[in-house]
Parts: sequence; structure tokens; C-alpha cells
Amino acid sequence: MAEMAAGRAIVEALKAEGVDHIFGLVGTTTNSIVTELYGRDDIRFIDTRHEEGAAFMAYGYSKASGKPSACVTTSGPGTINLATGISLAYKGRAPVIAIAGNTAQEYTYRDGAQEFDLVNTFKSITQMSLQVNQTDRIPEMLHYAFRAAMYGKKGPVLLDIPRDLIDGQTVQWDVEAPGTYRPVADRTAGDAQAIQQAAALLAGAQRPLILAGGGIVDSEATDDTVALAERLDMAVVPSYGHNDAFPNSHRLYVGPPGGRGASEALEAMNRADVILALGTRINQGSTSWDYSVINPDTKIIQVDIDPREIGRNYPLAVGIVGDAGAVAQQLSEALSAQFPEGKTNPEWTAEIADFRARRHARLEAEAQLGGDPMMPQRVFSELNKVLPRDCMVTIDAGIAPGLSYDRISYELPRTMFNYAGQGGLGMGLGVGLGTKLGRPDRPAISLQGDGGFLYTSQELNTAVRKNIPLVSIVLNNGCHGAEKAQQQRFYDQKYIGVDLENPRFDRLAEVYGARGYYVERPEDVADTVRDALSLDGPSVVEIPVAEYFPPGASLPSR
Repeated sequence: MAEMAAGRAIVEALKAEGVDHIFGLVGTTTNSIVTELYGRDDIRFIDTRHEEGAAFMAYGYSKASGKPSACVTTSGPGTINLATGISLAYKGRAPVIAIAGNTAQEYTYRDGAQEFDLVNTFKSITQMSLQVNQTDRIPEMLHYAFRAAMYGKKGPVLLDIPRDLIDGQTVQWDVEAPGTYRPVADRTAGDAQAIQQAAALLAGAQRPLILAGGGIVDSEATDDTVALAERLDMAVVPSYGHNDAFPNSHRLYVGPPGGRGASEALEAMNRADVILALGTRINQGSTSWDYSVINPDTKIIQVDIDPREIGRNYPLAVGIVGDAGAVAQQLSEALSAQFPEGKTNPEWTAEIADFRARRHARLEAEAQLGGDPMMPQRVFSELNKVLPRDCMVTIDAGIAPGLSYDRISYELPRTMFNYAGQGGLGMGLGVGLGTKLGRPDRPAISLQGDGGFLYTSQELNTAVRKNIPLVSIVLNNGCHGAEKAQQQRFYDQKYIGVDLENPRFDRLAEVYGARGYYVERPEDVADTVRDALSLDGPSVVEIPVAEYFPPGASLPSR
């Protein structure tokens, strides 16, 4: 076996898993790791201005690329600062390996400087959180971490490594390929009997609908889902936050559900007599977890890679544990035997066409909205004119960017990124930067409000230093919109802490060394964004917009 420095063993274990970007900040407990990156061009260290930004970027990188990513942070608050971003990775099922360089073991239980129980701090927001207890077990524990992060329900893992196990230490180890210590394929097929039951239900349905979840994106199963939908002319509604699971221009796509989605999609879900929930937890945003959207008489077939999600929120007709793509193929094969030429129901097909037509008419009417400042809905109609088909769009929390859910079109998987039910403001910029690093061949924009942008705007410095060409669009309505809507509707307009005074964001971008734009007229939005997308570096486009509180905007959660 080869002898190598413990810090190098960590880097080589990450590299063996295809990790080519490590996000984080330097610290005294991790110098033995990060200095092993010196002079290497096969794995890049992205030093951010705050650890939260590192976790956001790692999340964006993994979701865009489909690959694992890593964060390396120092003891105490250095690692604790990851918590917001790691909780996003947990909700969004992203395989982020967080390596915490902790204080030496002699500090443990003595209230030493920066000594905290990081393992228990992160247990509730990771797939697994554990501490290495011997230097020679570092490779083993990294393998353990990747098994937990990469198989089945993907998610983040925290690996706590006390500095006395790294500094000046060596290990005897030969680098191993992932296939030697974990399954590298995750196309788990569904139970054959359950597949037959589900196929029979779908075959007999008069108004079948696919609720297309994030599992479709994770398993690269969009084509399989299209083929299945076309086999029976099934309406398609993406689960909340996964509009890119199915091409939006397809004749069977209705629109996104939820309070920020399309009313036509909710109507289609209510009309369906059989819903195939494919690769989805049937989340709160899609259904409100009651029968206001799903008809109580509707039969539900749920498919998810995680058995704990099956039947968790609704009683089922059939539950199938399996990969969304594998199960979609199984169902297509079962149905093709019965319907070799496919099956259609002209009445349901006409209803689907009507849902689509009504939604498009509504959105086209919004494209004519006037006003000074412009209405935020108008921004998205202009963006649709210019965003490339493969453009990656990151949507921060908040009302103004949230209006994009029903208004931006997606044709390809891994082009829509959001807060995944985690709901924290400020993720837009960092996640957007991560998506661009994960897929440098694709253009990338981020959408955020003025409140969310200032949470993490320091990462503009990271974007400039690392030359990451993200276009960050700031919709400035001068307030925390969801909270202001709540105070307006339920608290007698007692406005406190909701009205914001901001700098000019385009000028702030220029101070950082990025390109800044300021757009006040709708007719200038497309040309400005087109110019920004052509740059070989980061930019900020500030767009002042009117306060607009749509129905549901006063709900307590963002």
C-alpha cells in the first residue's frame, strides 16, 4: 500500500468519486487538507466569502451536474455556518459531503476554543453525521459517507475529523474506485406485481395524470416519462419546484401546481381519476396535503426511491418503491402489451388542450401589463423571449422571484433550481453560481428579490475572483413581500420590518468588479439580459418592480 499524508488521502478519496470542486473557507484545522490542493488542476478549491455560500454553491453544483460535491470548513462556527445550505441539500436531495476539520480530541468535553458537538448539531439535516476516530480509518469513513450520500434517497453527509488525526499524520492506502465499496448504479426496478396492478389502474383510467417529481430529474428519466405519458395521453403536472421534469411545450403538459403555480394545473389534478405520482413525495406545495386539490375519489399510484415516502401523505391504490426511470419503463412495457398503438380518450385530451389554452391566454394577457414601476409578471414574459433553451434558472425564496414558477418555460431537465421546500432567503446567488460551475456549458441566471439578494451578496466577490459568468437578476420591490402581505391582510397594515432601503444593486455589482445593469422599461429587459448572457464574467441586472401580492402571498411560510 502507498503511504500518503492524511490530508492528501481525503483529497484523493473525493477525486475518486468524481469531485472536481471543493467549496469552503480555509482554517487552522483544515490547512492539512486544503494545502494538498496546491498546484493541482484536476480538483479546484472555490474559497467563498462565507461558509453558507459554500454550501449553497455545492448544492447548485450537485443538482446541475448530477455529481457529488464537497465542502471543507474549519472548527466551530466555520462548520456551523454551513447549516442553512446543508439543510437545503437535505430537503433538495443533493449529495454534498461536508468535511469539518474539528478541534483536537483533547479539547472534547472541556469547553475548548471552538469546540462544539458538530455531529449532533448536523444529525437532523443530513443523511448521516459522524466523527472519524482514527487516522487510518479516514478512507473507510469517506467511503461510508459516499454510500449514504449517493444511494437511494441522495443527500448530504457530515464527516467530522479532529485536527490531531490529520495534522502531520499519514495513512497506508491505495485509492479505490467507487464500485469497489458501494453500488454505482441506482436504477432499482419496482416490484413486478405492483407494476401490473398500477398498469391495470392506468389502463382503465378515463382521466389519467402524471404528477412528475424530482426523482425523474435525478434519474435522467424525462424521455421515459414522455413515452409513458404519450402511451395513454396522460395529462402531466410537475410536482412543485420541478417544472423541468417534463418539457413544458409538450401538448400534455398543463402547468405547475401550488399557490405560485397555475390554477389550471390544480383543476387538472382535481379532475384526474388516477394520478401516477412518479418520483415524488407528493409534497405540500403540490397538494396542500389535503383534498382541496386532489379529489378524494382519485386513485393514487405513488413511486419513490425511498420506501419511507410511500403512502406518507395520502392513502394509495398502489405503492411502488423504485427508481422513477426504471418504473416508467416497466409501466410503458406493461401498457404497450395491452395498447401497442397507444390509447387515447378524446374527451380527456380535449380537456388537457383547454387547460393549456386557458393558461397561455392568461399569461399572454400579463405580457401587456403596464405600470411604472413595471409589474413583476411582465419581467418573466420578457425573459421568455431571450432565455436559451438550456438556460439554468435559480429561483430564490420570496414573492417577486416566486412569480416565475408559472411564467418561465423549461424544456430540459436540470434547468430549474429552487429552495426545495427549505424556504430560506438568500440561496439564489450562491446556488446559481454553483449551477454554472457544475454545467459550464450552459448559460445560467438567478432570480432574487432585494431582500434575499443582500443576504449573500458578498459572494459577488467570489464570482468575480473565480470568473463565474452568472447573470443575477434582482427584482427590487423595496420590501419583504410575503411578510408585508401578511401584515397588510391580517395585522391591520401595521408595517414593521418589511419596508427596505437598498443600495443600487447595479452599482454594488460594479464596486465588486462585476458588470451592473439597471432596467426600468419592460422593452429593455430582453436586450439587457441578452447582453449580460454574452459576458465572460458575472453581472447583476437590477429591475425595480411594483409591490404585488398575489392570492396566497400572505401565507406564513415563504
